[in-house]
Amino acid sequence: MSFRLQRARTLLPWVALVPLAVACGREKTPPPAFPELGDPLAEPQAFSLFGEPLYARPDTTGAIAAADSALALAPDSVELLIAAARVRRNFWQYRQEVALYTRALELAPSDWRIYRFRGHRYLSLRDFPKAVADLEKARDLAPYSWDVAYHLGLAYFLLGRYQDAWEEYRRCLSLADDPAARAWDSADFRSCAANADDPESKVAMTEWAVRAALRAGDRAGAEALLATVPPDLDLAENTAYYHDLLFYKGLKTAEELLSPGPDAPYRKETVGFGVANWMLVQGDTAGALALLEELVQDPWWPGFGRIAAEAELARLRQR
Repeated sequence: MSFRLQRARTLLPWVALVPLAVACGREKTPPPAFPELGDPLAEPQAFSLFGEPLYARPDTTGAIAAADSALALAPDSVELLIAAARVRRNFWQYRQEVALYTRALELAPSDWRIYRFRGHRYLSLRDFPKAVADLEKARDLAPYSWDVAYHLGLAYFLLGRYQDAWEEYRRCLSLADDPAARAWDSADFRSCAANADDPESKVAMTEWAVRAALRAGDRAGAEALLATVPPDLDLAENTAYYHDLLFYKGLKTAEELLSPGPDAPYRKETVGFGVANWMLVQGDTAGALALLEELVQDPWWPGFGRIAAEAELARLRQR
């Protein structure tokens, strides 16, 4: 079982963002243990790149209250600060999550995990420069981390720094068989060696690497990566990225990906950006624009596909 699958089974199920549900759920939310973090439902967590307010969801499970209660007993515990922050990601309460990571960094300024987690959340909040700063710091501290490389490459991509994104993904992929990277790989630290042993990790990294290589103008590099993708993988988690790769290889059509149906194991925004990015590379700007316009309306606003669609559409509108 892959590291990512084991971790995914511990996450609470997410539901689509529905403002009415947020409003109704507020009465069920217990008073916060740390009122200085503010009410996550009182105002938007962030705004899209086009000014749309993006809202958190209420925690009606008590998970945040439980984490905060534990933290209240040991407020200087870095591990409990991380736990209280991490649980908030399930409810899109990212500003409060960032505040807790910032507090944790005051206690442990050399803990690479906190820079990685906070950098990821800056991506969710559409603050790409801050994400790059945190994730580059995390890479300095943990150069073999798969998760750091994955999110840093994405941060570069969202800023339009396609060559930097391609180089970062390629760096991690090149460490698949590196002895030092293998020495770090464990249940607690997914190193870039996971690209050799875990198909889920390799597919996710390879898909974004192909996107970046194509946008950086390295078609040969993209084709070399695609040649390593088998046509018959059985994945549990990263099916969307895998289907994008099969689309690039000509083994699936855009119509198949863009009409996933109610029982599909992924959302349209995930595969949709891969198709839109491919259209841009092929010179079909009109088709890409139409698809991006649709993807930026997706209610799953923390999704990387939607965030990337916002970034690309914003750049296209500025031309």
